[in-house]
Amino acid sequence: MGVMAGMTATDKQVAFALSLLAKAGYGDRYMTARFANLGATMHQRSGTVEGWLRQMTRTEISSLITMLKESED
Repeated sequence: MGVMAGMTATDKQVAFALSLLAKAGYGDRYMTARFANLGATMHQRSGTVEGWLRQMTRTEISSLITMLKESED
């Protein structure tokens, strides 16, 4: 059972999350163990950062963006 196309993260959300991850010192290409702190499973960490973000729902990526923005402060 996949996520419905209209419910997946938007291109704008993915781009914004990638920029916030880079600012926070996370890699923006390949997943590392550090992404577990953000809720990425071991299976998800075997892929790319963009792939992980794109499989998220709009709600999930919004929560991630909020968490990353709050950590900037």
